[in-house]
Amino acid sequence: MSSANNWKHRIYVLNRVMSKKFYRFFGNRNMRWQPHSFYSIKPGYHHAISAEATINKDELQHSVYELALTRATGMNNPSILDIGCGSAYKLVHMFSQYKIAGVEVEPAFSWLKQQYPQHVWTLFDEAVPTALKGDLVICSNVVEHLANPDDLMEFLEDIPFQYLVISTPERDLVAGEKDFGPPANTAHFREWNGAEFRNYLRRWFKVEEHHILQNKCVTQVAICSKRS
Repeated sequence: MSSANNWKHRIYVLNRVMSKKFYRFFGNRNMRWQPHSFYSIKPGYHHAISAEATINKDELQHSVYELALTRATGMNNPSILDIGCGSAYKLVHMFSQYKIAGVEVEPAFSWLKQQYPQHVWTLFDEAVPTALKGDLVICSNVVEHLANPDDLMEFLEDIPFQYLVISTPERDLVAGEKDFGPPANTAHFREWNGAEFRNYLRRWFKVEEHHILQNKCVTQVAICSKRS
């Protein structure tokens, strides 16, 4: 990271920390300023208006993929589709016995095609969800990075899958029940607690399981199927 970018990041972090402390201090008064619920998150929660680009870490969300692998072993040789697969390290190395594919944005997309040409990679901007192949779809810690997560939910809903494994941080366990945002992580627009995330997902899917993984990031994972 260049010196200029490093200082820009520090200012970004400082602004987030100050905003977070400010809104936490005023507590329930936040609901007077922002009385509506957005994306099923409680009234008074302050969503970030911008977020920094994130860098994928191969060691993160390993337990999410372990849970997805457990589900896959109970299926009949499923195809695996990873939405927002990043470097695809976990997908390639943990699901090597299955037919795998991933969807990503640039520059990760071009890197994936060069690094793993034997697998199928799709550029998100060109992806047609109804044409994607995945009996088991994984979407690990992507939704919190999007300005409008409804777009992702509608995209996932149109994919012909049997199961969807989707994860995001659990806000209350990370920041406390009195947190009113914005997230301390400058790459996140917002974060949900467990009840909020289940309610949000139920607008599009049937939530069959919901797990809290006490990993480094305190992650919540939902296993969903299509609504009848």
